[in-house]
Amino acid sequence: MTRPRLAAFTAVLAGACTLTACSNGGGPAAGQAAAPTLTTSVPAPTKDVDTVTWNVPAGEPATTDPAQSAIESVSTVVANMCEGLFTLGPDYEPKPALATAVDHPDPLTYVIHLREGVTFWDGKPVTPEDVVYSVKRILDPALGSSWIGWAANLDGIDVTGRGEITIKLKKPDVVVPNFFAMPAFFVVQKDFAEAAGKDFGTAKGGVMCTGPYKFGAWTQGQDITLTRNDAWWNTSARPRVENLRFTFITDPSAQAAALANGDVDGQFSVPRAAQDQLAGKGHMLYGPSMSTTFLSVLDQKGTLSDPAARQALQALIDYKGIIGSVYRGTAQPLRALVPPEAWGYGKGVYQEEYDKLPEPVQDLERARALVGQSAKAREKIVLAYTTAIEEDTRAATAIADTATRTGMTIELKPLTAEQYGEVFTSPQARAGIDLLLSTGYLDFPEPLAYYQFFTTGHFYNFGGYGDKDYDGAIAASTVTDDPAARAREVAKAQAVMAKDLVNIPIATPYVNVYYGPDLTGLVPRQSYLNTPWAASLGGR
Repeated sequence: MTRPRLAAFTAVLAGACTLTACSNGGGPAAGQAAAPTLTTSVPAPTKDVDTVTWNVPAGEPATTDPAQSAIESVSTVVANMCEGLFTLGPDYEPKPALATAVDHPDPLTYVIHLREGVTFWDGKPVTPEDVVYSVKRILDPALGSSWIGWAANLDGIDVTGRGEITIKLKKPDVVVPNFFAMPAFFVVQKDFAEAAGKDFGTAKGGVMCTGPYKFGAWTQGQDITLTRNDAWWNTSARPRVENLRFTFITDPSAQAAALANGDVDGQFSVPRAAQDQLAGKGHMLYGPSMSTTFLSVLDQKGTLSDPAARQALQALIDYKGIIGSVYRGTAQPLRALVPPEAWGYGKGVYQEEYDKLPEPVQDLERARALVGQSAKAREKIVLAYTTAIEEDTRAATAIADTATRTGMTIELKPLTAEQYGEVFTSPQARAGIDLLLSTGYLDFPEPLAYYQFFTTGHFYNFGGYGDKDYDGAIAASTVTDDPAARAREVAKAQAVMAKDLVNIPIATPYVNVYYGPDLTGLVPRQSYLNTPWAASLGGR
C-alpha cells in the first residue's frame, strides 16, 4: 500500500538552520556533500553471524501484527517474519513466495496457486483456509488496518481448490495484483491468531507466520529479538544471521554514536547529518527510492485557493538549496509527485510526459510579482510539518524564511510524530492548516497507486480537490491493462495535477542504510519495508 510516511523518523542530529545560514551566504553550503554513489549491488555474505543488533529509528513498534505493518517501526521488523503470496525482487518485480503463480482468466478474476509443503514456525502446514482467513481478517474494519484500501473493488475471496484460492472483483482494477506482495496478503496462522485474540502481535501473544525469522522475545521498552527459522521453505536464500535483535534509539545523536562505536550494527533511515561521523566506520550506502517530499494544499478554500498564491509558493522554493544543504546531496529534484524510480512500466511514455513538465527552479522575482497581483497570497499561510524528520524541519524553516522575501507570510506549525500522524486520520487535526510538508513513498512501482489518492472523495484527498478530467484519467487507467496506454492515462492526470498545483513536489530523497564493517549483503532499497531484508545480511 502507498501511504504517507507516518513513521519515517529520520530526525535530527544538529539543530535546525535555514538554508541561508547553512549555505554560507548563498555559496556552496558549509558541510554540503557531493551526491553519493548509488549502490545497486554488494558482495554476498560468506560467514554466519551469531547476533546482529539493528536499530529502528522510528522507535519501538506498538505491535508486530502484519495487519498494522503500514508504518516504518512495524514494517522494519515484521517484514522479516511474515510473508505474502508474492514478494518483490531486486527491481521491484513480483516473485513467487507463498504462491507459485496467479492466473488472470478474465478482468475480474485472479486464481492464485499456493506453494505446497510450506509450514508455519510451529511445523503446521499452511492451508488455503489460513490464506483466506488472513486476507479477510485485514478487511475487518474493526481491526483498523490501512491495508484494507486495496479491496475497494473486491467482490469475494474463497478457497476454490486444493492449494488454490480465487479473488473476484466487482470491476477491473489493475492495481490489485501489486498487493499480493504486500502485508495485505501476509499469511498468519488462523488457529494461532484466533486463540491469541487481542494479544495477537503483542509482546505477550506474538505472531505465527512462515518467514525466515521467528518471533523470539520482546522486552518492552528495550528490544525485540527474532531467531532464524531453519525450516524456511526458501532454501535458496538461507539467512546467515542467527539472531536479529532490534533496538529503538530515536535520538539522532545517540543513533550516530551507537552506530559509530559498534553498539548497534546497522540502521535504515540514517540522519543525513550523521554521514561524516560514520564515514570510514562501516558501510553507509544510498540507493534510489520511490520516496517523495512535497507540499500539499489542505484547504482548497483558504489562502491558497488563488492559483497565483500557489504559483508564488512554487516559485519561491530553493529546490537546489534544499537538496544541497538539507539532504546533503542525497536527493534528486522532482517535476511530478511520483518519482521516476516508481515508473514500473510505460517508462518511455512517462519520461516523455515528465520532460514536458517545468523544471522546478527558484524565481523570487516571479514570486514577488505574483504576490503583488494576489490579495490572497498576502494572507497568512499555516505550514505544518513533523519535527520527527530533521530534513522536513529544515526545509519548512527555509521555505518560511524565503517567503518573507516575496511578501508572503508563512507561519510554521511544528507537529510531534503523534500529532503528525493524526493529520492523516482526523479532520479536526487538519483544522487551521493550509499547507502540509510531508514525505511519502510508494510500496511498489505503480504511479496510479499514488495518484488515486487525489480523486474526488478519496480518503486521502484531504484538501477536497476535484477535477473531472483528473478523475476521468484515473478511472480510465484503472481498467487499462496495456502498459503504454495506462501510462498515457496516468500522465494525463499527472499533468492536470501539475497545472493545478494540488501538490508541489520538492525532491525525492535516496533511501539509505548503514551497517558495520564486518557485515555485507544488504543493498539499500525501498522494498526493505515489505521484504525479508535481513535474509540477505551476513558476515564477510
